[in-house]
Amino acid sequence: MTNIRSRGHSLPAIAARAATFSALLAACTNPPPPSAPCPPAPAAESAEASTDGAASKVAAGPRKFVISRSEIIEMASQETGRQYEISVAVPESYAQEPDRRYPVVYLLDGQWDFPLVHTLAGGLRYDKVIPDLFIVGITYGGENPDFNKHRIEDYTPTRSKEPSSSEPRGGDGPKFLSFLEHEVLPAIEGKYRIDSSQRVLTGSSAGGLFSIYALLERPELFQSVLALSPATGWGDKWLFAREQEFHKAHPALQNRVWLSVGTDEWPAFTQNARDFFKQFKASDYDGITLRVYEVPGERHAGNKPEAFNRALRFAFEPWAATQKPD
Repeated sequence: MTNIRSRGHSLPAIAARAATFSALLAACTNPPPPSAPCPPAPAAESAEASTDGAASKVAAGPRKFVISRSEIIEMASQETGRQYEISVAVPESYAQEPDRRYPVVYLLDGQWDFPLVHTLAGGLRYDKVIPDLFIVGITYGGENPDFNKHRIEDYTPTRSKEPSSSEPRGGDGPKFLSFLEHEVLPAIEGKYRIDSSQRVLTGSSAGGLFSIYALLERPELFQSVLALSPATGWGDKWLFAREQEFHKAHPALQNRVWLSVGTDEWPAFTQNARDFFKQFKASDYDGITLRVYEVPGERHAGNKPEAFNRALRFAFEPWAATQKPD
């Protein structure tokens, strides 16, 4: 059974307060009127008291920046054997609407992208182009987790010796997908009022690769799949052959699918993405809603703000069409 533990969710403050202010007491130079006597001089603070107060402030440290209405759930997975931290952003209207169920966005690489997607979603909700929703960011727990190592193991469907690595790595994609399906989703959707018919899965790079892999392995699990800069060249282009195999058995897909890449990413990486997008589009799945987009002038990480923003809008276009403009 998965071990789950919740605690408050805080992020380091962007910057400590840098300016300090000293109080100035004006001297009474002219004899005041009787009704306004000069105030008595304040008693001098003892050196001991001053030192103790300064030490107390230093020990307390700076205040932390906190994302409101959020928490972290700690999970130990039996599927992968790894420790995870699940960041959950609760909808603004959640407490005021106790009978309402909400869409949910499951976000890979939460250690990097949870604050970004949370901020983007706030603006999109204000503009009434996406509904109030849950954001569930998935990352790794334990002492000093090696994010890059763990994510490559979890997000790749095959074990592969890549040019940038000294030995084969990856291949736990099937285990991680099982972890999502049998541990994360039941934990989140058992704890919160989630509308399981409005699940979104999204990730970038290796997370984008995994998002497409999950679509091809469990198309019914997530109604929308948003793959940003997917690493489609992984494992000698394993994903290309898998998609062709999948299409033969599944000519229809009732999903909303977003595929994007930055125009200025590594040339070979961008070309692999473009080639896969072309193949996927040519499969012409019955019932699919597909959007392919290239973020102009952006590289591998810099395209995320625009890509996530547009992808979230795409995922909830049917909902937005029902809203009345201000």
